[in-house]
Amino acid sequence: MSNIKTFSSCTSELKNIRQFVEHACQDFPFREDKVNEIVLAVDEACANVIRHMSKKGCLEIEISSDHEHARFVIKDVCSQITDKQLIPPENNLCEPGGLGLCLIHYVAETVRLLPHKGKGNWLELTVKFE
Repeated sequence: MSNIKTFSSCTSELKNIRQFVEHACQDFPFREDKVNEIVLAVDEACANVIRHMSKKGCLEIEISSDHEHARFVIKDVCSQITDKQLIPPENNLCEPGGLGLCLIHYVAETVRLLPHKGKGNWLELTVKFE
């Protein structure tokens, strides 16, 4: 199973993104509280993309699964980031990116950038089925 949807890069789309993720999670064996956590983590990642996008564009979310994990890939056209930028700050959660990155890492089993050809970033969050 794979769901793919493209969204414009504006904050008004975050509600639609949350609904898309929540709906897709209904096909997975997650408890309601875990679905809510996943929705918040993907929302946070997308909000970061929108905040850092230098010009209006689109972002794409691809949701798929294997027999053990759900996989959420957020594809953007932003300037490329490094793996180091995905690490939450150790000492101060109030730093920019601190709390949001902690939330994303708390919810997802893995958080990584996928190599690809072209511009932008492909951020993958994997969440193990319960």
